[in-house]
Amino acid sequence: MEGGETHGGRRDAWRYPGRNQIKTYIFDLYGTLIDIHTELQNGEIWETLSDIYACYGAIYTPEEFRQAYLKFDQEEWKRVEAIHPGTYVDIQFKNVFQRLYDEAPRREGDRLAIRDFDTWLLFVETEFRRLTRVRCKPYKNTVRVLQMLKEEGNQVILLSNAQRSFVIVEMGICGLTPYFDDMYISADYGMRKPETAFMQKLLDDNELNASNCVMIGNEVASDMQVAASCGIPGVLLNTDHRKEKEIQEELKEIEREYPKFQYQIILSGDILEIAGK
Repeated sequence: MEGGETHGGRRDAWRYPGRNQIKTYIFDLYGTLIDIHTELQNGEIWETLSDIYACYGAIYTPEEFRQAYLKFDQEEWKRVEAIHPGTYVDIQFKNVFQRLYDEAPRREGDRLAIRDFDTWLLFVETEFRRLTRVRCKPYKNTVRVLQMLKEEGNQVILLSNAQRSFVIVEMGICGLTPYFDDMYISADYGMRKPETAFMQKLLDDNELNASNCVMIGNEVASDMQVAASCGIPGVLLNTDHRKEKEIQEELKEIEREYPKFQYQIILSGDILEIAGK
């Protein structure tokens, strides 16, 4: 990271404290380490989930299940936002799936018993994610860089806007789990990036000095914003291959609020550049 170089050359305006000062690397997950794509358009999603619920006496057609899911998801966001106004909140998907069961039309007669409701909800949640997941793979050089950072004795921590069940499975699929010392997942805390308190919780728990950390992510409004608000330098990986001018315009908003914010843009999106390779 020293020198602020990218595939586009050297930019003296980029201010970064130097790699030898960094001891803790805080990573975003999706769009930064994992290339993922999900979608809700596949009819198999709703057919499979409505079949699962039917086994337990909760009867939906596939379209009824889809409509109920979208409605309850929206209402859960509104409920949580009303409890914590002015905060970047996050929800737990299990509450949506529980409501889908609790408020489902019922069928009389034999049905499977749910012996452990929390375990059943976890099963439904992970099945939903499996059905909606189209692509899930680490970016080129992700594993290589994480391995290098750990071999150098650095602390590596995850700060992700996600559900725990999604993160655990998909980090396992991509072989990333062994490289992380700790994970902070938004749904566990009811708040998401760029909420300052989310990052501050990570710093406080681990007794970290912000000047010895770096936040690496792919989103300006989420990853760079939360880093700036806590006095942590940021590295933006341009994995979406956006134009530099667009990125710089977004960063100007943060710089106006946090004029001392130090950051580097890696236009290529290649994580290997944070290791000076």
